Amino acid sequence: MRKRLLVRADLCSGCGACELACAIAKTGQYHPARARIRVRREKVLGSYTLHVCSHCVDAPCITACLMNIIEKQPGTGLVARRVEQCIGCRACQVACPFDASCYDDGDEVVVNCDCCGGEPECVRYCPTGALQYGILDTEIGRRRANEGLKRLWPGEGSG
Repeated sequence: MRKRLLVRADLCSGCGACELACAIAKTGQYHPARARIRVRREKVLGSYTLHVCSHCVDAPCITACLMNIIEKQPGTGLVARRVEQCIGCRACQVACPFDASCYDDGDEVVVNCDCCGGEPECVRYCPTGALQYGILDTEIGRRRANEGLKRLWPGEGSG
């Protein structure tokens, strides 16, 4: 069973609780800039977008990695990194089409969401329900596909 995050941009308030929860869980620091999820504030539009690893089927970051330290985890299909071997060149970050790889200035490495081992802290602390975690071939998966359609072709996708 492959579980993934579902981002409901229409429910995001931009509060940043997900960034904070992630940073504390991953680094032990109250420092949202070190999170593996990013809230982008679109000031002109007055909206927010969440950037988090999509764990692509054919992840471009894997091919771009100069150190060959990124791979798909068997069973879960999650994109995983051996960060202790990362040289911080950022080639994988540039290759990510979703701007979801994050450079951790504290450790000088590139990181991505690993879904907290199956219990994402960002989901737990999201006050609006903008983040959900579930199996792709269920309602969560259908909603995730519809969210993608809405972003690509506004007006498409059915709730």
